[in-house]
This record gives sequence, structure tokens and C-alpha cells, in this order.
Amino acid sequence: MNSIIPLVLILFSLAVIVVIIVRKFPQLLLLDVDSLPEIKQEKKKDDLIRKKAEQEEKKIYKQFSNLLGPFIQKLKDLQLSFRKYVGKIERKAQRFSKKKDGGDTLSGKVSKEDVNALIQDARQAFGDDDFDTAEQKYLAAIKSEPKNKEAYKGLAQVYSAQDQTKESEETYAFVLQLDPTDEESLVKLGELSEKQGKLEKAVEYYQQTLLINPHNPQRFVKIFDLLFGIGQYETALEAIQQALNIEPQNPKYLDNFVEVSIILGRKDLADDGFKQLRMINPENQKLESFRQRIDDL
Repeated sequence: MNSIIPLVLILFSLAVIVVIIVRKFPQLLLLDVDSLPEIKQEKKKDDLIRKKAEQEEKKIYKQFSNLLGPFIQKLKDLQLSFRKYVGKIERKAQRFSKKKDGGDTLSGKVSKEDVNALIQDARQAFGDDDFDTAEQKYLAAIKSEPKNKEAYKGLAQVYSAQDQTKESEETYAFVLQLDPTDEESLVKLGELSEKQGKLEKAVEYYQQTLLINPHNPQRFVKIFDLLFGIGQYETALEAIQQALNIEPQNPKYLDNFVEVSIILGRKDLADDGFKQLRMINPENQKLESFRQRIDDL
């Protein structure tokens, strides 16, 4: 009997709890957690952080777009120009392939060996100053093998020999699209720019060759000559110093180094260059003049 009483009490307590929960359950269902002040404040803070992050993202995207805009447009223009160039070459190749006097090698598909033979024939024709035939042969090779770099380079040479500068530049530029490391094409573009008096542009092309082959002192000297000619003495000094780093005992390079150092008023550099030049080439007739000009600095 005594053992039943605690059990009854426990059951009675549970019954009371159940009654309370049942009565309050509708209120619990209707309770809006989001309406609590603490939750509302935290949510507001999250919204502010999110909005600020979105604004910052838009700002960065806009700055990035503005920065890349000119570059992207330049790239699009470059792609368009090359598409136009390829179309022009294809039309020329098609036109020449229909010529009866061109022979069977100017029409239809040919093998790799036949392409090489066409290029060899074109070179022979070019050597004989037969530029029309050379152009036809190169175009025939390109028609059969559209990415043949040597055919394009030969075609550019044909245009250059006939003073068709624009066509030659376009063709060498296309070679660089096929092979950005083609040093010869960069040199040719530099020479064409020189021919047109575009010396700063020529310098840019020669500088690009040094990214491919940084150990060519003659290229540095070429850049020096061009920069010296347009009065950019500071940059010219850097170019001739690079040449001397490769060939420190070259008397011609030392002569140029002393000359530009004097012009810039760099007595210390001029004096060092003079001493080296006198040691290497004591018969140099400019030594006395150099000495006087250095002393006058």
C-alpha cells in the first residue's frame, strides 16, 4: 500500500504537466521567434553586412571592368583584324588557284612534301625576282596548309620586296600569332618600322626579341642607336650597359658608352668607360677628345 502512494503522486504530477502543455500549446504555436528583439537585432545586422558585401562586390567588379575594358576591346580589334587578314589571304589563294598558268600544284589538296616543294619553288622564284610566281607558290602552300609559318614568312618577304609595307606587316604579325617566339618576324617588323621612320615602334619590336633571346648584344646596340638618334639618352645608356654586360671588352660598345655618359654629364661613368677603352684600344683616335670633354664636365 505504501509503495503505491509514490507512484500515484508521480502519475498525478505527469497528468498536471500534460494538462498545462495542452492548454499552452496553441500559444506556443503562435509564438513568432523572429519578433523577439534579440533576433530582430541580429537579423538586421546580418542584412546590413550582406548589403555592404554586395555593394563592395559591385564596386570591385566595376573597377575591374573599367581596367580590363580597353584591353578587351584591343583584343577584339586584333582578332577582327586577323580574321580580315586570313579572309584576304584565302581569297587571294582561291584566285590564284584558278589560274591556268599556275599548274596543278596551285589547286586541290597536296601532301606535306608537295607543300615543302611549293615553298622551295617560291624561294627560287623570289631569288630570281619573279615576285608574282613566288606569291602564287606561297599562297598555294598556305591554301593547303593554312598554318605553315614558313609560307607566311616567305609571303611577307615578297610583299616587303615590292614595298607593300602594310601587307608585309600584316603577314609578319600573323606569323607571331602562329608563333609568338619567332624572333626573325619581330626583327623584320622592327626594320619595317625603321623604314617608315617609326623609331619608337621599332624599339618596341627589338625589345620583344630580347624577351626571347636576352643574350644578343647586337640587339641592345641596335636599340641604343635608335634611342640615341631620337635623344632618349637615359634609356640609351641602359641599353649600351646591357650590351657591355655581355661583351665588356668590345671597343665599339665602350665608345658608345663613353659618348652617352658625357652627354648625360655622368663624369664617373664616362671616366670608367674611358679607362677601359684606353686599355683595350689605345690607338682609338677619339681618346684625346673624350679626355678633354670628360675633364670639362
